[in-house]
Amino acid sequence: MLANILERKGDQKNFWAELFAAKQNNMAIQANVVGLETHKLNGESVRCWVLEVEPTGTVKGIVPRMETGLEKSSEMNEFLGQTIPVMILHIDQDAEQVLCSRIRAIELMQEIALRRMKVGDQYTATVTKVSQNRIVVETSGFSFTFTNSDLKLPFKDLRDVYQVGHTLTVEVKEIVRDGQSAQQSEAAAGEEQGEKVPASSIRLIVAPVLQDKWELIGTRFNLRGVYKGVIKRQFDAGYWVELVPGLDVYCLHPKRSLHKGLLREGQVVFIQLQRINNKERRLSGEIIRVIG
Repeated sequence: MLANILERKGDQKNFWAELFAAKQNNMAIQANVVGLETHKLNGESVRCWVLEVEPTGTVKGIVPRMETGLEKSSEMNEFLGQTIPVMILHIDQDAEQVLCSRIRAIELMQEIALRRMKVGDQYTATVTKVSQNRIVVETSGFSFTFTNSDLKLPFKDLRDVYQVGHTLTVEVKEIVRDGQSAQQSEAAAGEEQGEKVPASSIRLIVAPVLQDKWELIGTRFNLRGVYKGVIKRQFDAGYWVELVPGLDVYCLHPKRSLHKGLLREGQVVFIQLQRINNKERRLSGEIIRVIG
């Protein structure tokens, strides 16, 4: 079970009650990573995530490095600003702090997912890390890495296509338990017989569900239509505006009446699709509105 206390409204007492209820019922909660600090734990200095676990920001969540699920301390920086699942290990109401674990939340999410998961199921995965040649995605507590060859995209640099927070669909191909593959989930079979299968003994093999983004032209995106996009890259003559991951529109600089100065990468705009070159798979458009 996964609760999102951050989205709920109420007074401070209700937030404490929610936190205590989540701990007592072994529920994972959603929390924002808002900082990094060093804390003394068992006499040792340990790098920790600082979490916002409720809307007022009064209660501080702490996740020690050994409870993050990351191999390297340097990787903790990459999660700043992200929302992560955690389980509450200890509540110190006087200090207005809660000690949390991402590892235990992931284990819980995996256990719940494996009860119903079977080969052929498809899930929406969120991109958590992007480099030139690979992306890392997470779904239901599981993490997977895909390379450029897996994604079959005509781009040398995956950073031109994906950003942290993007989503893609993955399909379960095999469920492997104790080194043996199964075309049907042994985990599900064990649950039906009342046997609890530890998630740590199971490995999933998944593949991205690939879609030719050009198929969206003429259906979801049409000539002369106006669509929301994100500035992906700026160059001397204009911008590449991303409609969806893998589908970009070439646009000149907007009119001065719309925006004075250069636009920023990540800025949201509305574009009108003005030209479709099916042979070269190239889209051209005009920025007609700038958000922010």
